[in-house]
Amino acid sequence: MLARKYDEYAWEINEEQQYTERRMARAQKPKQHNYKLLRRRVFVVASIVIATYFACVVRSECLISKSNELVALKQQEAALMLENSEERIVVEQLKGPERITYIAENQLGMQVARNNIYVKADKGKIAYDGYAYAK
Repeated sequence: MLARKYDEYAWEINEEQQYTERRMARAQKPKQHNYKLLRRRVFVVASIVIATYFACVVRSECLISKSNELVALKQQEAALMLENSEERIVVEQLKGPERITYIAENQLGMQVARNNIYVKADKGKIAYDGYAYAK
């Protein structure tokens, strides 16, 4: 039994010696740089940076084109709103009672009857202004 314990002790010492020898060998060996791995990592990082740059360029170009379209649409909207207001003025002129009276008198030969003029007042819209209105 004693021999067995000594044998196990010897094995433990032998393993410890091997471990320390390996450690010392590693410490004494000059480190070899793995340039292939370093180059691969640099290439991957550079590729990612370039891809990100191109994505930003494409995004910025898209933003500029959409901005130009928006400016063009706003100019078109302003022109159409101006044209719309001009058309409303024309419509109001065509709907005016002076125009209708002019056409009736000059083209149709009609006369305005001065004794049959009626005024219809809307009670909700007209505020009292000191005049009496017929009901």
